[in-house]
Amino acid sequence: MSKSIPREFIDKLIEMSDIVGIIGTYVDLRQSSGQYRSKCPFHDGDNITTFSVSPQKGIYHCFKCNEGGNVISFLMKYLSLDFLEAVEKLAEINHVEIPRTATKQGPDNSKFFEINKLVANEYFAYLKNEPVSVEYLKKRGLTGETAKDFLIGFAPKVQSQLIEKLREKFDDELLIKSGSFGKGENGLYPFFRNRITFPIFNTKENVIGFGGRSIDEQMPKYLNSKESNFFQKKRELYGFNKARQDKELDFFLVTEGYMDVIMLNQNGINNAVASLGTAFSLYHLENLFKFKNKIIFCFDSDEAGLKAAWRSLNQCINKIYADRTVRFLFLPAGEDPDSFILKNGKEEFLKKAENALVLENFVFQYLKRGKNLESPEDIRLISYELQNLTKNIEADILKETLVNKISKELGVSKEALVALKKSAPKANAQLVEEPSRAKTDKSFLLFIYIYSNFKDLIADKGAINFVINSKEEVLAVVKKVINSISDGSTEHTELALYTEAEMLNLKLSEEDALQEFQRVSDEIQLKYDKNFLNEMKKLAKDKKLSFERKENLQKTLNLSDNISIQEEELIKLLNDYA
Repeated sequence: MSKSIPREFIDKLIEMSDIVGIIGTYVDLRQSSGQYRSKCPFHDGDNITTFSVSPQKGIYHCFKCNEGGNVISFLMKYLSLDFLEAVEKLAEINHVEIPRTATKQGPDNSKFFEINKLVANEYFAYLKNEPVSVEYLKKRGLTGETAKDFLIGFAPKVQSQLIEKLREKFDDELLIKSGSFGKGENGLYPFFRNRITFPIFNTKENVIGFGGRSIDEQMPKYLNSKESNFFQKKRELYGFNKARQDKELDFFLVTEGYMDVIMLNQNGINNAVASLGTAFSLYHLENLFKFKNKIIFCFDSDEAGLKAAWRSLNQCINKIYADRTVRFLFLPAGEDPDSFILKNGKEEFLKKAENALVLENFVFQYLKRGKNLESPEDIRLISYELQNLTKNIEADILKETLVNKISKELGVSKEALVALKKSAPKANAQLVEEPSRAKTDKSFLLFIYIYSNFKDLIADKGAINFVINSKEEVLAVVKKVINSISDGSTEHTELALYTEAEMLNLKLSEEDALQEFQRVSDEIQLKYDKNFLNEMKKLAKDKKLSFERKENLQKTLNLSDNISIQEEELIKLLNDYA
């Protein structure tokens, strides 16, 4: 069980806090007519004192940008903290201890974080005694200070002393579950061996995993910790713990590697992040947009880089609205952020970033590559690809500016570019429509979300096997997602149904997750598995159903519009269940 902070304590904490003193630590406040004023720290462009703090009401407000709230709101906004982190910071300022109450919001991972931090510190200490790794990092331009800042280390082949040291405090099961160790025929072994290590921190500065780069012929060259309930690559970004605190630049820079993030930081650019060897996800996007409204993707300028940029655009196109902005930066051939900033410095890199392609220009540059703009056939192909993109755009103004840009470049009317494609023949209509139902079926979304996040806990694979082997067209996309997750592939991260499911972002304990998975599995099988009713009737007759499962089945069946004879028989058996 995790611990939550009582609401009563938070209210008292706000009441006891000196809002003027706290905000005055970060902002130069001047007293005026019973209030305190200053230039607003949340918007640029003038020196007018539009920012006001009222000690009587315990609030602040800017009369120009309308930013306002209480002392917790200020700490969240100014220090880029989430709500819990802001409460903890405020309690620290007031020198009070936070009371905690038990809640079933999720597992306690503190022991795993403690293990991983100890491992990270040991690996950092090992680095100075590993000349090959030190020489490699020096050649990459890394300084000792930067290595210390990012806790870069080295995992040797033999780590028996480290394991024995950890065993003094933790049992083997905890060490294995931390993700830093595994167990084989000869006992415990380190997951990372003979690799330079890059600890991965979450926003609370906990070490949740590692990235490792081999320094010999060991494959793969790059390796990440195994996924767990506290380390999921689709949710985490390398460097985000530092980047979200950046106040200098108004954008995030999304790069392709750890060293890009590290070397940009070393040279004074502190807003860079990198995905963890997986595709950029909607979860990544929403996390970044919580703090800044502008994201610049930085990719290699080769064909692979262009395709990676296009995938990222398609992933986030329907989330670009209001003042959200996405741009694309392509460095000269053979360069990446790491090498470019070493050769040219911070100022030149920021000039490149300032001139990054706006979304509309990138789309046109991508669609026209390899095409002849004098060819009517190629123009039709560009128009077709544009239609596939624009159908996913939510913001009307973005669709308008994009179509205007392509229309002007191609010399084709806007009306022709956005014309609806002809419907498929009726004979194929079922094939087109059925999979799309999965996007709006909430039971599919919950089924996928729980399987993705709690896969290792699920012992009863009945529903999983049914979906994998099902011939039902409506389950086709669900089947693709489940197969990809089961195989350890990343293919599912590119499917809209999966990203929609992940945006549920539910707070479930392991127990709750298993109960919900049972419920939603039964719901799906009741709809689509012809043999499932007979199985449930037998279990109900033999009184082998758990109380929770019986209750959930009753609720699901009672909510059905058209009850079949078999379903009526099951309902009767469930109602007679003692």
